[in-house]
Amino acid sequence: MNRLLLEAPIGRLFAHYLFPTVCATLVTAIYLFADTVMVGYRLGAEGVAALNLIVPLEFAFFAVGSLLGNGGGICFTRRLSVGDVVGARRCFAVAMVAGAVFAAVATVACVLGLRPLAAHVLGAGEGALLGAAVEYGVFIAAGCPAFVAVTLLAPFLRHDRAPRRAMAAVLAGGLTNIALDWLFMYPLGMGLAGAGLATALGATLTAAIMLTHFRQPARNLRWARPRWRLLPQVVGFGGGDFLQELTGCATVLLFNRLALANLGETGLVLYGVVANDLLVMTALYNGVAQAAHPLTAANAAAGLPGRARRVLTYALGTAAGVGMVGAAFAALFPGLALRAFLPAEAVAALPGAAEGALRAALLCLPLMGLAQIATLQLPALGKPWAGTCFAFLRSGPLLLPLGLLSAWLAGPWGIWWAFAAAEATVVPLLFLALRQAFRRESTDLSGGEPFREAA
Repeated sequence: MNRLLLEAPIGRLFAHYLFPTVCATLVTAIYLFADTVMVGYRLGAEGVAALNLIVPLEFAFFAVGSLLGNGGGICFTRRLSVGDVVGARRCFAVAMVAGAVFAAVATVACVLGLRPLAAHVLGAGEGALLGAAVEYGVFIAAGCPAFVAVTLLAPFLRHDRAPRRAMAAVLAGGLTNIALDWLFMYPLGMGLAGAGLATALGATLTAAIMLTHFRQPARNLRWARPRWRLLPQVVGFGGGDFLQELTGCATVLLFNRLALANLGETGLVLYGVVANDLLVMTALYNGVAQAAHPLTAANAAAGLPGRARRVLTYALGTAAGVGMVGAAFAALFPGLALRAFLPAEAVAALPGAAEGALRAALLCLPLMGLAQIATLQLPALGKPWAGTCFAFLRSGPLLLPLGLLSAWLAGPWGIWWAFAAAEATVVPLLFLALRQAFRRESTDLSGGEPFREAA
């Protein structure tokens, strides 16, 4: 059992995990941010639109890795906290095998079926955007094993007290992606294919560096024979994280169509900028939540709800502060946010309402931070299905109807208010769920006797 998580001062522990974990969770944002900036400046708005059509596919790969990695990591730490070392290692083995099976099947299916997938599911249609989307997407599909491995391994490294190794791996892969983006797109002139290849290679390097953790003699992560009856428990603990990632996929897919229907290609280009801004903030919030995961899971499982409550307070306060800074920047400097992804001439060609739309969309950031932390901490408190339900609620069931309602009330440009409206609806319900979780006895928080399993 790791006594450090149960006895050291909460503030010091949270600070120890926060910075490296936030850096590690920026993996999705780093890859897509680099691709979007390079493509926007090299190929213009049309390239950004084609890239944005493939983003849901990449999100889906990250979502499955997050499901198995975060769910398995919580299961791993909770079992270690009650002395079940072999059971903890079996959680890791089950997650790894399940991830490998998914990656193998998804890679073959997506590579072979990419054109119809892009045309009829992702919304490219049969026009000029289809060819560009396939050019970028074939490398994203081929890189599926690396994307799954990155988001699966990073949480386990954090739960095994190696957050800095996860951070180093992500930074190395991200910097490699940026350098290869420039090399492939400028000197070599590979266009969207170069951007996709750079992203896949960066993720592969990140996964390779993370695997070096298993050469460390002091690690708790070791292979054990998988016990498949643990898979539902892993999936249950990771369901909220899975739907958080899938929310990004669903949001992009739904709003691609909604923006095209209401504003044409201009809407799709603007949503490419909004989606990337939200992606960066989502990565920051995920980092805060996952920094708290080992601390919350260990103390809740050990029957120390007071310490778990203090962890949650630190996480909520950090996320709210980050969100307020992001929303203020968007409100004061919307032009800079647009220029980060598009050249000056493309920004000048956007309608005058574009800056106001960006402000409206990013007004959601403080509430989004609170909602994301609360949703992702419920599984660590032993309430996995509550987290899963709230993550599902925050995606299509709220967002799409509110987008349609906003467009009906305020015209086509009103769709951007849906983000803030969705988060404002769900945050009070989330806080009620957290309050009820902390009213439980510490034995309930620990998962009860069925959680303990003999080796």
